[in-house]
Amino acid sequence: MKKWGTIMLVLSMSLSAFAADASCKGCGAGKLMLQCDYYVARQGDLSKRHVCEEYAQIVDVDGASAKAAWYYLLGGKPEKALDAAMRAYDQGQTFAAGYVAQALSVLGKGEEAKRYIEPFRKVVEERSYFTQEVNTLKTLYPDADFSTIEE
Repeated sequence: MKKWGTIMLVLSMSLSAFAADASCKGCGAGKLMLQCDYYVARQGDLSKRHVCEEYAQIVDVDGASAKAAWYYLLGGKPEKALDAAMRAYDQGQTFAAGYVAQALSVLGKGEEAKRYIEPFRKVVEERSYFTQEVNTLKTLYPDADFSTIEE
């Protein structure tokens, strides 16, 4: 029993030290993602877009460029989204073509977006999430035309 108490004390001290370490990059990444998904994607709260951009920067540094592209879009940074999505696409992540098409649509380049939506449709069979994403983007970018990439 004494041994268990010692283990819990050491674990507690380790967790406290970890939580107190301000240089721990990415420790709050999950929290940022949840906040972005809830406030911006679900509620349409544009005042929280900075949270999405911050999360996108964290995952983009970690090499998850396709994921970063989506969060840059939520964060109101379509140029950064396009850059991240193109990096992922150029690395062979063909599904990232969907994010390229979304970013291009937001940027008013619908004709160019058509070129990327076709390879996306060839590799991604279940696309209901894509339709949901486009619907979310429509609320965040009401002036954008997504007609060239919609199902």
